[in-house]
Amino acid sequence: MAKKHNHVLNRKKHPVWITGILGIYAAITAVPLLYIFVNSFKTYDDIVFKPLEINPAKWSFNNFVNAWTTMHLDEGFVANIIFLLISLAIMVFAGSLMGFAVNIVHSRFLNISYKIIIMVITIPFQAIMIPIVVLMNRLTMLNSYFWTSALFAATAMPIVVFLYAGAMKSLPRELAEAAVVDGCGIYQMYLRIHMPLLKVITGTVLIIRGTPVWNDLLINMITITDPVKKTVIYRLSTFLSTRINSWDFVFGGVLLISLPIIIAFFLLQKAFIAGIAAGAVKG
Repeated sequence: MAKKHNHVLNRKKHPVWITGILGIYAAITAVPLLYIFVNSFKTYDDIVFKPLEINPAKWSFNNFVNAWTTMHLDEGFVANIIFLLISLAIMVFAGSLMGFAVNIVHSRFLNISYKIIIMVITIPFQAIMIPIVVLMNRLTMLNSYFWTSALFAATAMPIVVFLYAGAMKSLPRELAEAAVVDGCGIYQMYLRIHMPLLKVITGTVLIIRGTPVWNDLLINMITITDPVKKTVIYRLSTFLSTRINSWDFVFGGVLLISLPIIIAFFLLQKAFIAGIAAGAVKG
């Protein structure tokens, strides 16, 4: 109890102005979410004539049912989950393996490759998307869950490699040396020693790179033509372009689409915060 009490007393206190700025930013972020949440339960008339009312006379779930059936969100969620799982699996495996190789296998080729990968961060996807789509079309890679997911992973790879490489630099060098002495192979070292210690980084990758995949519109639009494989954001965008005034459907759809990401963030927020700090460490 004494140690815990001392730890609480020794925690660094932030200046009041920093707390105030963070509070204002939190309020600015929370207001749109509250607005979407409340309006998703309103009738169309209440949304149009009483948009700022936070306690409507009648709370209805019809907007969710209508959005689900009209936009075919069941198919959209299936497509989203498939794209998300495949792309995150590629990101975590390839990104962590590259970060591990850069820190353990001292090679000039790997170091140059790492620098090139990091430099790719400065290149916007829009600048290279046309050649990529043309190439994918010639190789018959369009309309594919796997290859579209691989494209998601490729666009995210620089930041994923950066996070894993930075975190692995912070691990004691003695871990690798002890593993070699005990007869541990390079792949066993990666799977049994380094990866279990980097759960926070993996959680961070799942959040910061999973969110863009879930919310993607552009990549799905240019690589997928099969209506069944269209994501929820594409379906919402298409619905808005044809029924721009159906705000009851829109608010219900937006909340349904946002819920999985919000829930995932609250489940992984500790790993996210710890992973950002760990991934920024330089050896």
